[in-house]
Amino acid sequence: MILERGSFELDLKLIKLKAELSDLDRQCAWELYTELSTRRAITGRLSDPKCKDFTGEIYVESLDSLYRFFQEARAIMRKFPVGRLSANQQNHLGALIFRMMQDVLRPFLEKWHGQYRHWWENDSDKALPPFQRQVAFPNHDEFLQDWTNLRWMVRHVQKKLVQVYKLVDITKK
Repeated sequence: MILERGSFELDLKLIKLKAELSDLDRQCAWELYTELSTRRAITGRLSDPKCKDFTGEIYVESLDSLYRFFQEARAIMRKFPVGRLSANQQNHLGALIFRMMQDVLRPFLEKWHGQYRHWWENDSDKALPPFQRQVAFPNHDEFLQDWTNLRWMVRHVQKKLVQVYKLVDITKK
């Protein structure tokens, strides 16, 4: 299944390594799911199905959270039990993490993190309160549209993890 939204595209193919999931497989999936589910910067508010509500977020801090998630995702990839994979097997959890980082997170961060931080630190009106200050970003609407698309994509990754790895969906009320 290939998801497309805005300038992002993500292949959500994910297979189980064998009929019975090992505890290590599920633990890696749970760690990724936990990181995704607990970072508003990456999935938005649970009450916002369209992922468009940025109320209460300081963008520069949320961008830092996205970057830290990138580091956490790498650590989870390193833990994934690759010893049970054949060389041509491309649809396992480690590969999904890589595709998510490469096809969604990295393009977003490369496009916006430096640009926004430079504006925030050098060109924005520091006399304004943070919430007023950040909406003055010259590319504000495009920035938030890309971020909305990222969040929408990552929510689909969350759902796929719950489905394939039989995780408890903590996002449901």
